[in-house]
Amino acid sequence: RVRAFMDEHIVPRHAQWLDEAHAGHFPASFMEELKAKAKSEGLWNLFLPHLKNDEPGTALTNLEYAPLAEIMGRISWAPEVFNCNA
Repeated sequence: RVRAFMDEHIVPRHAQWLDEAHAGHFPASFMEELKAKAKSEGLWNLFLPHLKNDEPGTALTNLEYAPLAEIMGRISWAPEVFNCNA
């Protein structure tokens, strides 16, 4: 699901992100839109191993999260969309 989201929503916006970043516009104009979409698709706060049942997110372990981090890490700003940035 993360890979599909990346392919459908993030990769197509990368050139626009670069243009906005070079122009000094932060955050990107579309960032909140993508965050809302990721959250609505259940792709939000993916690495919270101690997540409580009433908190939004996914309680993945290090082992479960690592391949997702690799996918997201292919574009520097992508983890922010999933609320997984440092």
